Amino acid sequence: MPTSIQKTSKIISNHQGFSLIEILVALVLAAMIFLAIPSSDHVQKHRDLKTAVDDLDRSVRFASNESVLRNTVVRLRISLDKSPIEYTVEYGPAGNLPLPDMPEKLSKSLEEEKADLEKRASLDRQFTKVEEFEDIKHDISDYVTILGMASSSQNALMKDGEAVLYFYPTGEKDAGLIIFSTTDEIAYLEIAPFLSETNSVFEPLPSSGVAKLEDILQTRMDEVYKQWLAK
Repeated sequence: MPTSIQKTSKIISNHQGFSLIEILVALVLAAMIFLAIPSSDHVQKHRDLKTAVDDLDRSVRFASNESVLRNTVVRLRISLDKSPIEYTVEYGPAGNLPLPDMPEKLSKSLEEEKADLEKRASLDRQFTKVEEFEDIKHDISDYVTILGMASSSQNALMKDGEAVLYFYPTGEKDAGLIIFSTTDEIAYLEIAPFLSETNSVFEPLPSSGVAKLEDILQTRMDEVYKQWLAK
């Protein structure tokens, strides 16, 4: 009888707990699995960023088709100063509409600035919002920012104010670049002047413990703009 008790206790002691090595291996595996799965916050930001890019892409196509159907100049107008950022599709008057030159922002006198504002206001009065486009919901997530827009009709990367992209009845349009971001990614939509295709690019932002997010975005945005100009 004593012998049986000793055997039973020996079997129990051999199966008690895990060794330290086994615990460490399990923790390492768990950590690797956790790191391999992106956080739900990151996934949502990417999803919202892609939605914003896709919606602007559809808006470009909509404006291009609208110009041909109406046989007049149409423009996509992005109000970069509004929060949330708004964009509309507007059509101009029938017939030929000469577009005034919009020079790059430089140091100007008050008279020159006033003349530019009047020129823009006069042009704006000739455009009317497309009601069908207004009826479509165009929400940009709080996660997403439109950093800027460039076009061949504006001699600068617009980071504030009103940015415009023009479309013509011939099927041509301005070459364009629209830059988006979240706190994790930067994305940009390239619009070709003579082709129906567009090109969208998504890039993770480099992680840096020193540089501020605004500086990282500004640097990359300027690089993307220079690359676009060189094409």
